[in-house]
Amino acid sequence: MNKSILLSLTVLSLLVAGCVKSSGDTTGKDAQERISKWMEKYHPGIQPNADGLYILEDEPGTGELCDGETFPFVKIRGTIRTLDGTISSTTEEDVAKQLGTYRFGNYYGAQYQYLGEGYSYAGLDALLSGMRLGGRRKAVIPAWMLTTSRYASQEGYLNACTSSTHLIYEITPVYQVLDAETDGISRVTRYINDNYPGTESTTYVEGAEADDSFYFISDVSAFKEEDKLSDEATVYINYTGKLLDGTVFDTTIRKVAVDARIDSDDKTYEAQSVTLSSTYSDVTMGESSSLITGFAGALSLMHWKGQKAIAVFSSAHGYGSSGSGKVIPSYEPLIFEIEILPDE
Repeated sequence: MNKSILLSLTVLSLLVAGCVKSSGDTTGKDAQERISKWMEKYHPGIQPNADGLYILEDEPGTGELCDGETFPFVKIRGTIRTLDGTISSTTEEDVAKQLGTYRFGNYYGAQYQYLGEGYSYAGLDALLSGMRLGGRRKAVIPAWMLTTSRYASQEGYLNACTSSTHLIYEITPVYQVLDAETDGISRVTRYINDNYPGTESTTYVEGAEADDSFYFISDVSAFKEEDKLSDEATVYINYTGKLLDGTVFDTTIRKVAVDARIDSDDKTYEAQSVTLSSTYSDVTMGESSSLITGFAGALSLMHWKGQKAIAVFSSAHGYGSSGSGKVIPSYEPLIFEIEILPDE
């Protein structure tokens, strides 16, 4: 069964990579001594700033000033390295190719990070402070600043530190918004206006009002009411899932996978058995009912064998703030092309 459309609870953030706790009784003082010696050896003369960060490179941007209080969601491109140069994560396609980890179908590019206590490292917030969109900054974030907690002073961070893992961040902020989901809805609306002008948003939730976050496109003029499928009818479907830029991340059709260069010998490409229902939460694929709501909702609006449909929806109907692995970034709108196969 194709699992990329199943509900994902995995949270992967390329730009907030959890640091490894050191064994033993590591203190902030130990971590401070280690980074001081490393800096003296490899970057002599560079002193920490007021936030404890060592700025290695700083290229000013020309965009608006990063403002985490007004715009807490910021899209960031970047690469994280350990002090020995090992890359622990990257959003950059060219870096992934150099590492030999690049894969067609994976998402490369700026990703949303929610700033603030409990969500992002204090060091990342400090690194972004004073940057303009489009700028690039490379810095060593010391271990005591790799925490989502906030303290009033460097002394407070040092006293709470239990790690000696320091990281080198190289980042470029490219976009900032008040709310990522609202921004995603705007992206969906623009996509519909550009590709399906005149289409109005709809809903698959009984009693709910359409809010521009879900669109369903299907020409049913050739079908007869008397041929409508009943609830709990079992049918076979093919589908293809895409990002708004057309990138295919999943499909049941081998040719589509081959053309998108995401085909895998570990996957079986075949139509999937679906039990329909006019209630989206009762739709099942195979034995699973844990489908993302936008996909299940689209199927709940399909009623005829041979029917084809396109569903376009915001991340609230998809993978939300979690995204899905390395394929779908957080807050990403999705497109699904679905066909209920006719009788052979």
